Amino acid sequence: MMKACILKSALNTNTVWFVLLLCGLNLFIMHYSFLCADYIENEVNITTIVDNFLGIIIDVTVLFLISYLLTWRHMKAGLTITFFITLLWSFSNILYSRFFHHYLSISAIGQGGSLFNSEMIRCMLDGLRWTDLYFVLCVVLFSFHIKNVRQVKIFAKLFVVLMIMVGIAFCSYLVCYPPTPEHRYYVSFLHHRMKQHHLYTNWHLCYPNNAAFRRGGVRTLSYELFLDYAGTVELKEEQRKLIAQEIEKVRESVSGDLKTLSKINVIFIIVESYMSFTSDMKVNGKEVTPFLNSLKRDSLVYYNGKMHENVTIGESSDGQFIYMTGLFPLRAIITVSKARKIILPGLPKKLGKESRMVIPTVTSLWIQDEMCRQYGFNCLYSSKDYAGPSNLNDEQVFQLAMQKDNETYMPFFSVILTMSMHQPYTKQIDPTFPITDSSIPKDLACYLNACHYTDRQIERYFEHLKQTGLYDNSLIVIAADHPVHNTDFGGVSKDIPLYLVNVPKEIQTQMWQGVCNQIDVYTTLLDLLGIKSDWYGLGKSLLSPDYSNDIDERKWDVSEWIIRGDYFSE
Repeated sequence: MMKACILKSALNTNTVWFVLLLCGLNLFIMHYSFLCADYIENEVNITTIVDNFLGIIIDVTVLFLISYLLTWRHMKAGLTITFFITLLWSFSNILYSRFFHHYLSISAIGQGGSLFNSEMIRCMLDGLRWTDLYFVLCVVLFSFHIKNVRQVKIFAKLFVVLMIMVGIAFCSYLVCYPPTPEHRYYVSFLHHRMKQHHLYTNWHLCYPNNAAFRRGGVRTLSYELFLDYAGTVELKEEQRKLIAQEIEKVRESVSGDLKTLSKINVIFIIVESYMSFTSDMKVNGKEVTPFLNSLKRDSLVYYNGKMHENVTIGESSDGQFIYMTGLFPLRAIITVSKARKIILPGLPKKLGKESRMVIPTVTSLWIQDEMCRQYGFNCLYSSKDYAGPSNLNDEQVFQLAMQKDNETYMPFFSVILTMSMHQPYTKQIDPTFPITDSSIPKDLACYLNACHYTDRQIERYFEHLKQTGLYDNSLIVIAADHPVHNTDFGGVSKDIPLYLVNVPKEIQTQMWQGVCNQIDVYTTLLDLLGIKSDWYGLGKSLLSPDYSNDIDERKWDVSEWIIRGDYFSE
């Protein structure tokens, strides 16, 4: 009888360990999906793998100990909570990464309204893969074993495991990370890690995927909470000097004496997921974007199809942020979650014109209402201002923009966001341009069809501008928020286009024709419009005779300091 009891107890203990192993396997699958997709920013070596292994153990142990205590030491309930947290966390991160290429952060979770928008849900469903059946299999295995779990004394053992893992992880940091010998002591090391003297030495802020891979979810999310709680960072004197140096470099690249375009309207069309390669494509002998191609040939249009994106985790909201502020987005969190609380050098403020933005979504998507106020827009028109169905298209977007153009005094600044080229690319939306060539992949065919549709809507908007006399009195900017990220369409270039319409030929001859960056658009517009300012962004004017498209880490660090330090509030 005693042997039977001992055997039963051993089997029960092994079942508990097996369920905990399943929890660890969930996190393992998540992390190594990032590794296989090459989302980890830095080189992966043996210390990276060891840290990841320790992080998984620490995450599972901490989650179980907390769940076990919260359920009044009920073993089955504690294991169930731990298992489903790790399962849902793993699945959510894998699905999220297929579109944003990052781990979920607290700032991303805080944008839940954006993630559960109908368009985003369609994208997520389109992102499901057959390999996701692992999670179904894992639930089956868990269900089979959890029913055999009984109470066992395991709390003390797990606590010891946790302490050992934390100790090993701490020793790993002591060996690898402190840059100077004085930080290789317990107290000074912790102080150094929690409150860095220079933000650019903090790899959690610079390389968030690398940090999450090495630290695991519990420590990464805790650290983000700490940074959020700490609020605005107090900038050091050395940081302020480096910020001033970067600002001065940009100011030197700006001519500042152009007056040709100073008193005209500025219309900025931000096209969703627009990529330059479409301008060179024909299907069945027909151009994919015939109107935009005609602009490329116009003598009053500056076109650059070699612009590199600078967006990070925030996708479309990052594209707007770059164009409206001349700053780089944050690398570790969704920028608008922080930027909505600080003073920004918004482009509407610099232009000093009556300004508005027309968007095809609800105002809560990417906090558009708050960000528009921070940028300095006078008006925001969103989905509630349209007549008709809630699933808006670019025809409706431009119709509303036309209506507002007719109601606005000149000069004005208008930003129009398009929507119809947004993923998923599962159906063709333009019946006038069907693509039936079987040699073109289905998603690419649907994307090209959407490009043709949006091209037609932009053409109709230009006709409106010409009919109302606004065209000749406007500088019109057409640029993409970012390229398509979740597919390479068979290896096409990820460059995005920039059109500047109504730029005199003599000015165009001075402008850079090679590879440039999104961050340069803000600087170039202020230069073209002859605006005097203490802030021209962190880009370089395309009018600069010594233009260079190089972007070093220092610029990203400076932008990070400016945003986290609320630099413009002083």
